[in-house]
Amino acid sequence: MVKYDLKTPIEINGATIASVTIRQPKGRDMVEVGDDFATLARFYAANAQAITAAMEQAAAAGAEDAAAGKDAPDYGRLAGIDAAAITPADASIYKAMIAVAGQMTGLGDGAAELSVPDLTEIATRAFTGLGE
Repeated sequence: MVKYDLKTPIEINGATIASVTIRQPKGRDMVEVGDDFATLARFYAANAQAITAAMEQAAAAGAEDAAAGKDAPDYGRLAGIDAAAITPADASIYKAMIAVAGQMTGLGDGAAELSVPDLTEIATRAFTGLGE
């Protein structure tokens, strides 16, 4: 388990929560949120291809700059994520993130109160096993 300090504390039942503990999923968790994990897997996989392509493009641009003797890369050339290739998060993705974050932190339905940056980070850590 790992402690995660919320960027934006939340209030649940009159108590302020500034940090949560994220744990790795167990079998019973997968029964509860397995479909949500599958939704997140499809979402992350769809975007991984676009991000990988951008990283490869950035590496090639950096190598070209180094070969040209430039001390620093031309960062304008490194912003190569094709926005059209990114799958935007829709309500089903956020519902899955809330379910996963709620299950893996013990917040339950209270996970819906998390800020989007906190929700995204917690769900991603839980999904990738970085909660351990």
